[in-house]
Amino acid sequence: MPAQMFSMEAQPEGGARFSLQYKHAERGGIQRLSCDLARGDLVQLVLFAEALSLNQSLAHPQDSQVEINGLSLHYTAGRDLLSVTRQAGYSRQDCDLPLRAFLGEMPQMTDLCIAEAEASKHGRVLLALLAECTLPVPVAAQLTQDKADQILHQLREIALLVLAQEAAVKSSVLARKLRARKSLDEAQTLVQQVIFALSEGVIPALPSDTEIPLPIGKVAT
Repeated sequence: MPAQMFSMEAQPEGGARFSLQYKHAERGGIQRLSCDLARGDLVQLVLFAEALSLNQSLAHPQDSQVEINGLSLHYTAGRDLLSVTRQAGYSRQDCDLPLRAFLGEMPQMTDLCIAEAEASKHGRVLLALLAECTLPVPVAAQLTQDKADQILHQLREIALLVLAQEAAVKSSVLARKLRARKSLDEAQTLVQQVIFALSEGVIPALPSDTEIPLPIGKVAT
């Protein structure tokens, strides 16, 4: 049966607690499903929620799934429920979670993760680079200006979370570009490419042979 109560509670040491209550079809009383998510796990859940929200706003839902340390959430396009599974050792719990309840609870977690990404070592630089990013022309042409602005804003948030994680790895290409002032143009290209790749994922109506060009003057690395 669908969960009757769902909550996400931020933890003082970082991360959050995922918790829901539901009635089991064959058992009496209220069942509880909960688990603690570390910072990185929470970011993955936020990315899943942001992608769902973006697809819903475009009226083009797609099947998607995320698996995080024994917790699995699966969405089937056309349903208004998420399938939730919690596996802990030999114990397994399954229930449905209303999509609206999930998306309604996640914005505070998104804000938390974005605040941490902005405060990270390369956060300010990434924000500046993302501010210069645009949607691919073929994608923007399919949207009204208001919708394009909304989509670009969400894509920048998603990209910030992804890029902040990559930049935290000192040996990554992005981290090396960000450390060298002379390589910021190349870092800008990498960041724009992430926006382009994300936009392709949420605007599936583009013909398969449509090319999404890099910004003029930029060279892929």
